Amino acid sequence: MVDKQKFQELLDIDDIAERNIVLRRAFTAYTTPIDVTGSEAAALTILLNLTYPRKRVDDLLDKRLAKQTLNTDAHLDGCIDEVKWLHTHNLKYPDIRVSKQRLIAPSPFSHPHVLSSANCTRALGWSHDSAKVNLAKLFSCHFIWQERVCCLSTLLIDPPNEWKTAFKELGMPVKHFMNLCGRVKASLPIIDSPNRVDKYSIQVRLPYRDGYLAITPVASHALQAEIQQAAMAKQGRYTNIEFTRPAAVSELSASLGGNVKVLNYPPRVGNAVHGLSDSWVLKVQASQTVLNQGALSQPRFKRALEGLLSNGFELALKQRRLQKVASMRQIRATLTEWLSPLLEWRLEVEENKVNVSELACIHGSFEYQFLTAQKEKLAGLLSPMFSLLNTVLSNSNASQKYAFHQRLMKPLKSSLKWLLDNLSKEPNAVVIASDEENQQRYLYLKGIRVFDAQALSNPYCAGLPSLTAVWGMMYNYQRRLNESLGTQLRLTSFSWFIRQYSSVAGKKLPEYGMQGTSENQFRRAGIVDHRYCDLVFDLVFHIDGYEEELEVLDGSINALKASFPANFAGGVMHPPEIGSVDEWCGLYRNEASLFTQLSRLPVSGRWIMPTRYQMSSLDELLVLLEQKASLCPVMSGYLLLEKPKSRRNSLEALHSYAESAIGGVEYATAIEIRLQGMSNFFRRAFWMLEIKESSMLMKRI
Repeated sequence: MVDKQKFQELLDIDDIAERNIVLRRAFTAYTTPIDVTGSEAAALTILLNLTYPRKRVDDLLDKRLAKQTLNTDAHLDGCIDEVKWLHTHNLKYPDIRVSKQRLIAPSPFSHPHVLSSANCTRALGWSHDSAKVNLAKLFSCHFIWQERVCCLSTLLIDPPNEWKTAFKELGMPVKHFMNLCGRVKASLPIIDSPNRVDKYSIQVRLPYRDGYLAITPVASHALQAEIQQAAMAKQGRYTNIEFTRPAAVSELSASLGGNVKVLNYPPRVGNAVHGLSDSWVLKVQASQTVLNQGALSQPRFKRALEGLLSNGFELALKQRRLQKVASMRQIRATLTEWLSPLLEWRLEVEENKVNVSELACIHGSFEYQFLTAQKEKLAGLLSPMFSLLNTVLSNSNASQKYAFHQRLMKPLKSSLKWLLDNLSKEPNAVVIASDEENQQRYLYLKGIRVFDAQALSNPYCAGLPSLTAVWGMMYNYQRRLNESLGTQLRLTSFSWFIRQYSSVAGKKLPEYGMQGTSENQFRRAGIVDHRYCDLVFDLVFHIDGYEEELEVLDGSINALKASFPANFAGGVMHPPEIGSVDEWCGLYRNEASLFTQLSRLPVSGRWIMPTRYQMSSLDELLVLLEQKASLCPVMSGYLLLEKPKSRRNSLEALHSYAESAIGGVEYATAIEIRLQGMSNFFRRAFWMLEIKESSMLMKRI
């Protein structure tokens, strides 16, 4: 195997300082485990010497020091003592004040649409006293042995002869070796969990059976380690979460110097543009384009074109198909973005916000033809639009080679035809149910502002706030509304449109509290690094209930406004500023009237859409993120690590530790949703929380 050869190559490096650096790196959790099969004695020597501070070890292959370590009972006892702090999920992440607890749990059930430790190779991490981080390395550093990933603590539970021989070579008698194995086995049970919830551990209440369940989200060491390995291999986009006391967080954090990587995919939301019809007219008169030319110079558009050009060179048929589909989708999305100003302008003309007589000064231009053409005649503009596209590409140095390219003519033309065909379609016929049959409502909240929302949605993802945070806010809204009206209405699902998004720089200074072992010192807690964002968004809630309760709701707009929650994802939430939007809280009886409003949303915003993509590993997720620019990883719910049980300090009668799951959402522009039509929107754009015995996950309705 290549890894075996690589390990031997590392051992053969002559320069001791260089060899020490690469060997230390090879046995860290942020690098892919190295195969030590056949070199057990050398691996054991390195692991023993890693238990000392760096300045005390001149050579990691120093057998004399390794033998001395095995014969120093106090030092070896310290290493064995740290086995009882190995974990599968880190209770001290990110708050190091959680103490004297560890969690060893089986992997959660695998789910095809989310990523968790169930999709990773099982591995153990360490977190305890920061002063003992080096002692923990003997039994916690992972490597490959006989084609499986393991560490000494898991190997010695049923000790192989090869490792018995390695310990014997370094001077440990067989009797002492078997005693060591027994002590390690006793310190590492198959399952271990605390009998109380630490006061510093987060607890989240979720509906469960006929009541509520308290959940403590925990970080998987295996998934965190794989994310660090992918970051080191420069796969995906990341941001740093910094810890000032990394050794107190975990051995993984300590090896990274406190700079833990998390996936970073914030939403691409542009600046809203309003009321530019006059300036667009002036541009056309000055022979300037109103189209979004920047869209055609984006790297993702060039990658899509290159994907079509190189499609024939892929070996696997499935790969060719996937690449072609991904490329065509990206080309359509880019061309829609390119034409978005004209599409917005045409919508204003259709809604009589712009009088056709005002466009007389640009008569004869392509823009005039597009703005005034009847829907059924839009397809006739395909040829001039295609010619315009190739002209724009040929005038750009970066895109010149794609203009009039023989292999790109057909896909580009078909993409423009798809766009014009969708614009030409008449709105879907809508059957409006009678009041007696219409036992549902849609609540539309427009222009909601949130400040300092938590953008680090779970220990693995930064960018978009958690989907469960939106659901939690909706559920809180439902409780407040029912309490106010005396009803039993249900807000069953939501659709989410982000108008504006901006990251908040800097770290938040924690508030004062009673700290210290006796809780008698008034001081600030340690700063825990997070990511925050400011948002402006719209929300659509689907409401179910009995008709008499819905009729009560119809006449209670003031109660709807008064019951609106004040918090979202840890941030402060406000209605829009007076005068910034029309009525911000609207109740709709049918989908047609609501979609009329939603179709007018600004092209700069993004709908947060469910996807059907499946992922069985982190590598598959990263490939999806690379292939599809509109895809984003986000916190999608919880996977329980155990059956709920009673624990001291729990907020509810039942408590469970749970792992945060990474899911995927797709950003869709307002124009894409408009083109795809009303039925597609109400079928695809709504999220609900699916609660099962072992999981609570966000899914498409």
